[in-house]
Amino acid sequence: MGEFLIGAQTNYSALIKPLQWLVVILIFVFFLRVIRAVYVETRPGGKRKERKSRSVRGIGLEIIEPLTRGGERIELEVDHAVTLGRSVSCDISLTEDIYASNQHARISRDDVGLFVEDMASTNGTYVNAERISTPTRIGKGDLIQVGEMILEVTK
Repeated sequence: MGEFLIGAQTNYSALIKPLQWLVVILIFVFFLRVIRAVYVETRPGGKRKERKSRSVRGIGLEIIEPLTRGGERIELEVDHAVTLGRSVSCDISLTEDIYASNQHARISRDDVGLFVEDMASTNGTYVNAERISTPTRIGKGDLIQVGEMILEVTK
């Protein structure tokens, strides 16, 4: 049986070297994400740094994540609730977010301020990293998470 292997050489280093680099790159990306998460959570006051609003019309939402939509701003009107979810009928459509429900959450504004409510979603809605079960008042600087999307309440 050993006679079949005589003279046969396998260059394992040519196979292993690219795999080693891939593992190093994946570890590097993982640590970057961990460092970013720790940085965001440990800022003074637990809030994100204030940003200059691109609009002066009033209270709105600024998309923080996903990064592909980062900086996008949604103005909130007093008489119109904003719905978030995977359905194309939602005001903020999260069609590519596998963690969002079709009708995930609703953000409303009244004369007093804003509130967010979960619409019986599977994965829940979070305000400042705490899952909510009832309509919850939100204000400037609060972070709302729906699926993978994170929004900041801005003025």
